[in-house]
Amino acid sequence: MTVELAGRRIELWVESRDGAPAVNPIMQTLIDRLHVDGVTTTVRAPDREMIDVDELGWRPSTVPDLILLKSATSVALAMAVAAEASGVQCLNHAFPTLRAHDKAATVARLHAAGLPVPATTLVQPTSPGRPPDPDGRWVSKPVRGIHGRGVQFHESFPLRIDVDTAVNDSCVADDGTFIVQRRIGAEEPDVKVYVADRCCFVATKSFHATSFQSDQLQRRVLDAASTELVLAVGDTLDLPCFGIDLRSDDNDELVIIDANPFPGYRGCPDAVSALRREVERALEGRAP
Repeated sequence: MTVELAGRRIELWVESRDGAPAVNPIMQTLIDRLHVDGVTTTVRAPDREMIDVDELGWRPSTVPDLILLKSATSVALAMAVAAEASGVQCLNHAFPTLRAHDKAATVARLHAAGLPVPATTLVQPTSPGRPPDPDGRWVSKPVRGIHGRGVQFHESFPLRIDVDTAVNDSCVADDGTFIVQRRIGAEEPDVKVYVADRCCFVATKSFHATSFQSDQLQRRVLDAASTELVLAVGDTLDLPCFGIDLRSDDNDELVIIDANPFPGYRGCPDAVSALRREVERALEGRAP
């Protein structure tokens, strides 16, 4: 059954960049499509707002039917938890999104589900670590970092993390813990998979400091086994809209090196229709 969208109110929550809400071309196309469908859409960057927790910044007449929860900031995630507690629907749901932004917890959940992840160690930057197996190359990341910021590559296990280099204004605040993972593969690009409506949009992209803003990628197709692996990640993390990064190990087996709720779907314009179907599914049964 097709859900009637006309008259609905939807808010897209994003992070701010250069003083304005960061809406990439795919998200803008989705907003435009929803507007044509008669949806009233509002873009918000909660990290730039002063929020009255009692009212969540809404007047009673403007409470949204749905929040597209694309922001990873602490303010946005806290607001989303409060919004869902008051009966407002979020896509993705607030608690799974909050959990998924903890990279250490995400690795643990994927490993517990039997999904392939790199060997992982938690490191506090203020005290030397004792690596269980120091040989080989490693990569370190803030536990709650975003957009690849703070990622550092190491030719041996890092006993200390360069916090001044790693922590910057694009990292979500945490207690300073880093995860250190075995580096998988060589210099080949990451395989990035974006999922919506259980459809996989797959491409390869080389990682660099601003790669999250780039649309330069090469589309590809996953085989059935790899697709099953990808969808199992979403089921494990309770995320209908998500992205993962894959690399091949020495045995040519795919390993999950990162997972993110509500990615940007950059370079995949065909994802807009799948995202619209996710919006319909989230709104199903909710009268305007």
